[in-house]
Amino acid sequence: MNGAFAQAGRAAADRLRHGDLPQAGLLVLATMVAALALAWPARPGLPNESWYGVAQTRGALVALLAIGYGMGLATEDRRRAWGTVGAVFVVAFSALPIEMAALAATVPAVPAWWPWVMTAVAVGGQLTLGALLGAVMRRLRLVVLAPLLVPAAVAGTIALDVAAGVNLLNPLLAATRPAPGFLAVHAALALVGVVVAARAARRREAA
Repeated sequence: MNGAFAQAGRAAADRLRHGDLPQAGLLVLATMVAALALAWPARPGLPNESWYGVAQTRGALVALLAIGYGMGLATEDRRRAWGTVGAVFVVAFSALPIEMAALAATVPAVPAWWPWVMTAVAVGGQLTLGALLGAVMRRLRLVVLAPLLVPAAVAGTIALDVAAGVNLLNPLLAATRPAPGFLAVHAALALVGVVVAARAARRREAA
């Protein structure tokens, strides 16, 4: 087990050193810093509500990142795919310290542990959602439309929750308030992803 984790860690480190994921990570961090600077009060004494905008920015960025890279997991070899998964988690969590600075200044009625739990569960579910969407796009031979589908998928989750009056898929709403339903849906999606990956690995070993 320790060997598997070590191998996954090395694969994630490789993904963070090469390819487009380092640039994506830097873009996420730069956008978070810009969001914090724009949301911070212009003058001392003004109420600081910067956390809400920063949290929603982080929720949207993480959703775009996880769904986007999830769509390509099936086209990567096993080591690179696990490296991609690990690297996406690293990028998602690297943005949280910036959000924590805004949370400490805003002091909202939201526990400080919520962004960490929400991020861990959301990334797993969104990676699986991306993988499912990628499989559909490959089946329909519409892979060329993948760059358009990623933001459309995030917008669709927001629209579905708003229309239904629930908080099960919307990463913006879940970023700013505890949502058990959101955690349940994304935990279920993440479990589906793990089961599918395990079965695929067994098929490769049997072949």
